[in-house]
Amino acid sequence: MTTGIVIKNMNGYFYVQSKDGIVHECKVRGRLKKTRYSLLVGDYVDISEDAFIERIHHRVNSLIRPAIANINQVILVVAAHDPDINTLLLNKLLVMIEDADIYVRICINKYDLADASTSALVNEYRQLGYSVLTTSTRTHEGIDELRDCLQGKVSAFAGPSGVGKSSLLNEIEPSFSFQTGQVSEKIKRGRHTTRHASLFSLNDESFIMDTPGFSAIGFTHISLERLTSLYPEFLQYESQCKFSPCYHDHEPICGIKDALQNGYISEQRYASYLAIREEIIKQRQR
Repeated sequence: MTTGIVIKNMNGYFYVQSKDGIVHECKVRGRLKKTRYSLLVGDYVDISEDAFIERIHHRVNSLIRPAIANINQVILVVAAHDPDINTLLLNKLLVMIEDADIYVRICINKYDLADASTSALVNEYRQLGYSVLTTSTRTHEGIDELRDCLQGKVSAFAGPSGVGKSSLLNEIEPSFSFQTGQVSEKIKRGRHTTRHASLFSLNDESFIMDTPGFSAIGFTHISLERLTSLYPEFLQYESQCKFSPCYHDHEPICGIKDALQNGYISEQRYASYLAIREEIIKQRQR
């Protein structure tokens, strides 16, 4: 048996890189297909001499969209402009990643296009405790800092299309040669140049996942109680809520709503919380 990590899944084949750097084209053993434990990019597996995957090792974590496993951190990339930052989408992605208990860094790319509103957003998320990097492939700002953050980790690059994820990866390691795309002037977002989640080796101890753009995000697996815990700025004010649980919506004597009124919680973050809460309720009613 040989142990390796799944680096790509394409056309029914799983490509497994063993510790010696060799990539094996494999099929899944029939008995594994009958289980609900679907094989994901990032899974560690045992493969036989005839190139069949025989066993999937225990996962540390996983994501549903994109379907990836065993991630040390997610680099959540948005663009300063072109396309503009969609804060609701940013918060949805943060909730999804936080729910998976994966460390997340926010990377605001195309920072050469930044203005005062972008700087304010950077400060806002840093004050919430998030690690925020600012990068530009044009000016090379933040590229070395980003590269340092990737050392010794399996990192997933994720985020909306058109924000420059592929360009960033090419800047970090030119040999990757990822296909890049332009932002549509009509719809103000990019085309998905990444079609499949794939794992790439930066060095012997560092791997990068380039993942397809997020086209659909579901929250049916997140309870309303869990959602409140995924907003870190809520935690210090929840003890001031009269009811437990408190959903910080129509309830009287709510510490979160008081903090919002006093400017301690931002309106855009609270609005995104209500939007996601409403989405969870509607998804459960379907």
